[in-house]
Formats: sequence, C-alpha cells, structure tokens
Amino acid sequence: MAKFIRTPTISKAWLTCVKKIMQEGNEVRDERGTLTRELENVVLEITNPNSNDIPECSPWHDDRLETYKKELLDPNNDQGFVYTYGNRLRKYFGNDQIEECIRKLNSCRESRRAIAITIDPIKDNEVDEIPCLQEIAFLIRGDGELHMTDFFRSNDCGGATFPNLFGLREVGYYVAHRTGTRLTCMTHHAMSLHIYEHDWDKCNDILHNY
Repeated sequence: MAKFIRTPTISKAWLTCVKKIMQEGNEVRDERGTLTRELENVVLEITNPNSNDIPECSPWHDDRLETYKKELLDPNNDQGFVYTYGNRLRKYFGNDQIEECIRKLNSCRESRRAIAITIDPIKDNEVDEIPCLQEIAFLIRGDGELHMTDFFRSNDCGGATFPNLFGLREVGYYVAHRTGTRLTCMTHHAMSLHIYEHDWDKCNDILHNY
C-alpha cells in the first residue's frame, strides 16, 4: 500500500520515515536472506529542501556527508565500485545526462523531458549489484521554481536515505543554478523503503527519543 508523506525538511522526512517503518513496516527477507522491515511505495514531498538541519541521531554528519554529496555530481568512478550514481548519470552511457536535462529545460521551460536514468537494462540484468536510484526528473513550474523527482527501487532508511536526499539536493542545486531557477520541492519515491535488522535497535532509540 502506498504512503504519502509531506514534510518541510529532509531531516523531518527521514525521522518520519524511520518512525513509520518501525511502527508499521512488514518483515521481509531480501535476496541475501537479510531480515528487514519494509514499507512499499513511500512518496516523500519535501517542501523546504534548503534547510540544513541535521539531527544528532543521524548516522551521517559534517565531512562524511559533504563528501557523499559531491559524489552524485562526480562523473568518475575512480574507486572501482560496481557503479556510482554520478558515473551513471554523467558518463556511463556516453553522455552527460544532467547537462542534457539542463539543455532541455533551457530550451523549453515547460519541458517534461528532463529525465536522467541510471539503469543499464543489459548489463544490470546480469549482475546482483544494480543501482538503487533509478531515475531523476526535473520540471520548471510557477515563477522559476524547480521541482525534482527521483525514484528508488530500494532504499535503506536506516543507513542511506538521509545522505541520499542531501546528495540529490546537490544535483537539484546544480540544475537550478544552470537554469536560473530555485529548487523549491523534492519528491522522493521509494518502491521499497526498509530498515535492516542490524539497525532496528538504533532506530528504536530514534523512535523513543525524537
């Protein structure tokens, strides 16, 4: 069953999702046999993405978060990972999809074609490790407002959702700067939003203290 959550900030969105998964999530074992608690098709609308509030309970802080944020705009995969989002979005397919989105938006402010994907339908069907982030899309609406939407097939709320959202925001800021707009809304769609069993105690502490 789909769940829609509207919150002002990234931090509030993450804390709300942690609580909902721990309170309402169904237990599901993944392909590796790891037990998770899961909510299906969670859609987050973040209406004030510019807030930099980071709760103390976040697993990501300061330099570590800053480093991750840059990776989503880095076209190189110099560290030898199976994939990186920056590489898939900006280099892997032989063109820079983010620059193409910017070009389309600058050519037509009402465009619905500013979409970047990460999935390689040939290679990724032959391997186990495939991108969790599948797509980012952009719309310019209203008075120069940039709306960004992303889709994750799988999103680890205990360890990854928080930095994912901050990293995606950096992509939104980059596109906004290059199109003369301002990022005013982020919509994050996770088909499977889950918390792994090894994070349950930590997330229960968040549930009781925040």
